[in-house]
Amino acid sequence: MAEAHAIPDVLVTLANLGRPRRPPGVRAPVTEPVFPDVAGATGQLSGLAADSVTGADLPALRRLQAFAAEAAVVILAGRIPDPAPLNALASGSQARLRLVDSGGTLRQELLWEDGSSAAQLTRRLIAELASLDSTRLRECARPQCTLLFYDTTRSRTRRWHAEDPCGWRERERAHARRATLTTPNE
Repeated sequence: MAEAHAIPDVLVTLANLGRPRRPPGVRAPVTEPVFPDVAGATGQLSGLAADSVTGADLPALRRLQAFAAEAAVVILAGRIPDPAPLNALASGSQARLRLVDSGGTLRQELLWEDGSSAAQLTRRLIAELASLDSTRLRECARPQCTLLFYDTTRSRTRRWHAEDPCGWRERERAHARRATLTTPNE
């Protein structure tokens, strides 16, 4: 049975923000600003943040993104990031225990209270970093692309952040190179 790997969505998303990307159909790489305003931050964090982003969250979110980007570089270099900045950002999250009746059996439940969307994402990033298999965090193998991804393949052989556009562009380039090498001169 294949081993399951939790994808560090918060780390990868935050680390890729601000990196140049070339979406399908676009000729030149595009770099979007990191959390430019509330609407932009909400769009960039869609699917990640359960709490809505407010203007007060933007400075903490920008610090969190800067930490994630630097942490990814440090992890790719085989080192451990300094946890102090992340721990400072997590101060807005608190947990408490609650006793609940679970079908006639008492069990404890941990309830998190996050002071902001930044605190919630920081807490999630801490959990991701604590369980991260650092050998699976990679940078796209396509030279023109610097986007990061987390390799969840069993064989650990994934090379590109996405099949479209990087995977097929690299195969096209390799095919064209082979074609020029094998074409007989006339």
